[in-house]
Amino acid sequence: MADVYTPPPDTSYRFYHPFYAPTDTGSIWAVAVPSKDGTLITAALSVVLLVIFMSLWKIVCFVALLYPGSKLRSRYVALVALWNSNDSWFAFWELMKYAIHFRSEKGNLAYGLAFALCAFVVFGGSLALGIVVPSLVQIGNVAPVRPSAVHYPAFPPANDIPGQLKTFGLRASSFLRALGSVEAAGVTKRDRVSIDEVLSPLPGNDTEQMSEITYNYSITGAELGLQHGAGLALAVNGFCRTEYDWIVPSTDDKLDVYSPWGSDSISPQVPLDDYSIRDAPKASFILHPDAVKQYFDSGNTTFAIVVWSAHRASISTSSNPWYATEDGHPGYQPPFGAKFWVKRSRPALSCWQHDKWTYGAQTVKSVYDLDKLPGIRIQKVLLKALETALSIPVLVTLGNASGDSALRSRTTSPNGVIDASASTVKADLERLLVASFVATRNVFVDATMFKWGDNAGPDVFTSANGQPAPGAGDFVVTSPDIQTFSLAGIIVLLVVLAVLLLIDSGINLLIHMHRNSGKEGSDNTWVRSRVLLTAQLFRRLYEDEPPTKDDLVSCDLHFLEVKDSTDEFKLNQCAKDRNWCNGHIARQNKVEQNSAGENKTQKPTDVTTESAIVKPSSQSAEKVGKT
Repeated sequence: MADVYTPPPDTSYRFYHPFYAPTDTGSIWAVAVPSKDGTLITAALSVVLLVIFMSLWKIVCFVALLYPGSKLRSRYVALVALWNSNDSWFAFWELMKYAIHFRSEKGNLAYGLAFALCAFVVFGGSLALGIVVPSLVQIGNVAPVRPSAVHYPAFPPANDIPGQLKTFGLRASSFLRALGSVEAAGVTKRDRVSIDEVLSPLPGNDTEQMSEITYNYSITGAELGLQHGAGLALAVNGFCRTEYDWIVPSTDDKLDVYSPWGSDSISPQVPLDDYSIRDAPKASFILHPDAVKQYFDSGNTTFAIVVWSAHRASISTSSNPWYATEDGHPGYQPPFGAKFWVKRSRPALSCWQHDKWTYGAQTVKSVYDLDKLPGIRIQKVLLKALETALSIPVLVTLGNASGDSALRSRTTSPNGVIDASASTVKADLERLLVASFVATRNVFVDATMFKWGDNAGPDVFTSANGQPAPGAGDFVVTSPDIQTFSLAGIIVLLVVLAVLLLIDSGINLLIHMHRNSGKEGSDNTWVRSRVLLTAQLFRRLYEDEPPTKDDLVSCDLHFLEVKDSTDEFKLNQCAKDRNWCNGHIARQNKVEQNSAGENKTQKPTDVTTESAIVKPSSQSAEKVGKT
């Protein structure tokens, strides 16, 4: 859709407007944003994925709470770790330690490893997809064009010479950009164009060579930037060969005359006077007199290329058909000490090119037949633009529009002096063909870059009422200032997020609705969901056994509250012979009154945390006590 072109002006495309981004496999519903906003959207998508996996982990933990699989206290150690782990990475390590500790207990080992694996998958998925998914949702750098900003010069009538010259001048800039793109990124575009040459001696003349060149390239509707052009394809095939027989014998040493196809109506001439040979080599591109009829009938076009290289001074020798040299010198003293010049009467190239247009499984004779295909989704105005731009081989229009810049040998030819050994027919044609490929692929990009004024002439994209024709904006352009996101991908992520948040909210609502279900001391999911929270386990340290209403901490509160001055967290010292002690939490002193109404204080009791994990008991009746 774009090459090393001047980026289209930012006024030619639209942001935050849904469109279909073309791909080779179909169109993707998308939206384009400025690059700076695209960075924020990418970051927001990463946050969305993070929340998705956090919600998913909450659901996993609730499933574990629903099905603990055992009433043993050792199993509830894992449940406590799961239910209080808001982070899957923390849960993974805790459950791995749990599984290792209970490796001799198959049930606990399997339980710990299973949920450790779940935790690792959720954690790894959140990291990997947090990086990968935003890059997958970000699908390119294209944006839909603004219909009012696209223009393409239409064909003027055959008798409108000023109009033809004006159209030629308007289109010349796009061809020069294509040539510049070839020079800047020829390597990356060269592999899209196939060019093969066969050189052989000219029969009856051992000093001359014949050249036969075949070429082909292809372009898809997606490359053209058509929003609904996934089924469209253009395959270009061509052939050229040198024609020595077209040279008309002449006694005029200042002029070479050619007779292409033996036609009397076309006689291109190559001047050889002392002034003309000081110019760099160039070429004339000539259509066959019946080229238009040929194209309508079969999609085939015949044309000729006549090179203007004769008598150009050279610093080296060559035997290539267009640059074969001989000893001699021009009528002036050439720079760089050039001792050779190109022979006169260089052969022209006789060429044909066939354009094969297909849409899906349907093939048409020419671009003019595309709008007759049933079911074609490409807008008629876009097909009209293709007819205007591509009904004549781009190689011909580009060659004539680029003038002195057409040939590769021109780029190394100051003051008409060339390096003949580095100049060939194939190199010149390769430059033109790669530029033709680039110009063809950027037909619609160029439509956003014409300097259009009131006197520019007829416009393909403007209807009779002066407004943009229907479908004029049904293509896209590329720019580094654009980021394109898949709307379907964004919507899917938001829907997944909403569903998971809804499930999480439903879980929280169910827990809240069953907040009174633990009064009878029953052990069920709703009681476990509250009592296994870290804050409630900590509260249990300061309750009497059995709980009473006089406890310093009320059981109907989620967090502890300050009751009096004795509400202070304390630790007790461990015995010196316990080297691996995990610490001892001192239960808070409980304040009571004696018969005289005076306060008396009970001695603090001790709750040990020597091991964070309960060791398996030999008694099968080791069960969870009433809370």
